Amino acid sequence: MGASNSKGSSSTSTEATTIRAMLRRILRRVLRGGRAPKKESPSGPPTAQSQTSVASAAAAAPNPYFDVETLLASVESGAIAAVKGTWLVGLHKRGGRLSRRQDLPRKAFWSARELRRVALALGDDFGVLFVALSYRWLTKEHPDPDGFHLGIVASVAELYLNPRGWTDEYGLDQYSQLAEAFREHGLGLPEFALFWDFASLHQPPRTDAEAKLFPKGLQNSNVWYGHARTVVWMQSELPEGFAARMRASEPPLAETYEDSGWCYVEAAISAAIKPGFLRLDLAKRTERAMACAYGPGELWDEADDMLARVCARRRPPPPSPETVRRLLQTEKRFTNSSDVSKVADLYATFFGKVTNVGELKFEGLEWGDADVVKLCEVLPRFAVLRTLDLSENKIGPEGASALGEVLKVNAVMTELELGGNEIGDEGAKAIAEALKVNAVMTELQLGGNKIGDEGAKAIAEALKVNAVLTSVDLQYNSIGHDGAKAIAEALKVNAVVTTLVLRGNNIGDEGAIAIAEALKVTAVMTTLDLVGNNIGVEGAKAIAEALKVNAVLTELSLYRNNIGDDGAKAIAEALKVNAVVTALGLGGNNIGDEGAIAIVEALKVTAVVTTLGLSSNNIGDEGATAIAQALKVNAVLTKLNLKYNSMGDAGEKALRDAVKDRSGFELEL
Repeated sequence: MGASNSKGSSSTSTEATTIRAMLRRILRRVLRGGRAPKKESPSGPPTAQSQTSVASAAAAAPNPYFDVETLLASVESGAIAAVKGTWLVGLHKRGGRLSRRQDLPRKAFWSARELRRVALALGDDFGVLFVALSYRWLTKEHPDPDGFHLGIVASVAELYLNPRGWTDEYGLDQYSQLAEAFREHGLGLPEFALFWDFASLHQPPRTDAEAKLFPKGLQNSNVWYGHARTVVWMQSELPEGFAARMRASEPPLAETYEDSGWCYVEAAISAAIKPGFLRLDLAKRTERAMACAYGPGELWDEADDMLARVCARRRPPPPSPETVRRLLQTEKRFTNSSDVSKVADLYATFFGKVTNVGELKFEGLEWGDADVVKLCEVLPRFAVLRTLDLSENKIGPEGASALGEVLKVNAVMTELELGGNEIGDEGAKAIAEALKVNAVMTELQLGGNKIGDEGAKAIAEALKVNAVLTSVDLQYNSIGHDGAKAIAEALKVNAVVTTLVLRGNNIGDEGAIAIAEALKVTAVMTTLDLVGNNIGVEGAKAIAEALKVNAVLTELSLYRNNIGDDGAKAIAEALKVNAVVTALGLGGNNIGDEGAIAIVEALKVTAVVTTLGLSSNNIGDEGATAIAQALKVNAVLTKLNLKYNSMGDAGEKALRDAVKDRSGFELEL
């Protein structure tokens, strides 16, 4: 929006279907955070006690930034007019110029009734109907006097609509995300609704009735930029010579999109809760990108060619209203100084609503420590936040330390995802210190963080006193047997951890033996993942002995170790007396026919194992035949994976014949 006072790749059809399903799942996950509490969160950072009371007061009232009714109501009220994308494309082709709302023909806009019908029909196909344009006004009197913005928006809009589709390398007709959604729901030719302030809000001169609607429309513009169901097009490109003209103005005006106060706030609003592919900088488009489909690039094979991938704009952490007001007063520029407080108030209103979300997903943004520190400054205001996903960023010890300080006083967040970062031992120590006093966190994901034995020892010490954490994920770190021993000792006294994931470390036999001793004592752990830990025969034997007395563990994963036939025999003997393990993974362990035969003899006895993984071993026809015979006796097993073994046609035939009459049995060969 402007600075004026008047502003107020080719894929198969199956792959396309998969993408649509993935988008729906993303929306449902995003929308889970859209429940608002009955009470507004405090203006300042709340205490742990106030957080708890606010969280307890959370109600089912929809958050305006998640509920599609808010968007529809803004149009039905008459405060905002939704411009038709096809009409804009046509206007550009006719060489026309965008006019103020009052001067545009009725056919340029959606009727409120038609927009409601289409929006409700599309349902979870979000981001395909509602679009909001954020841009820099080019003059005080008119935002686009020469049609510069219109040309760019129209070219993207035409691609977005793409009603005719194209033919891929498989000879299949493909359509844009929007066109496909319209086809799927029987809505005819694709169309979208655009918020473009000059055409969507009443511009001066205004009648008395229009003047009453304008402030309401301006307030509702926040929803269009920040809503989970809208695509925001950030048209940051400016015509040649624009910066020089602004620099020569008296006083000097904003030279770039980023310098504009309005644009800065619109960018901040659009970054708060939206998935990245719904926030696009049109100035970043390329010829190759424009030749491909408009869609969520990260979900396609040729991601670099996708418009949504190329144009995705980096998401900053949401700033506080105080920070925004300060920047608007000091660093950002406005054509009209009266806009400063107006814009600051709009952001404050927005921030007060989005802090009532239950989930924030900021994964894969390459934020680093500085951005996480900024996020931590506002996190206490998210008084009902349950899940925070910061995975696959570049968070180091400093960022982890800042998060630790938040966790010490946070009384509502139950799940923290930090996988794929670089917190290391020092970051793990900071998180561990927080866990000693945090009384609500139940799930912690720290996989892929370069955590070694020292970090594992710190987490172990926290587990000795923490009484709420039920799931600990430490996969793909650098934990050895010393770290595993420390965790094992903690599990002997911890009475709440039910899931422990240590896959992709290097605990070896020593670490496995220590974990096994803990299994003999713990009465709560149900899931243990030790995939890829260089565990040999001795470690397998120790775990087997633990299984003979453990009465709670239901899932055990030992894939990609080296237990061999002797280790398999030991576990088989344990299964004969164990009455709780239902899922067992032994793939990639150099198990041959001997080990396989031992396992199947146990299957003739056990009546609880439903899932068995033996892929990537050395099982031949002899072992396969033995397994087939066992399957004729065992009626409990429902899923068996034997892919990538050494059996021939005879072994595979025996297995298929053994389960051919078992409805629902999953056999992978």
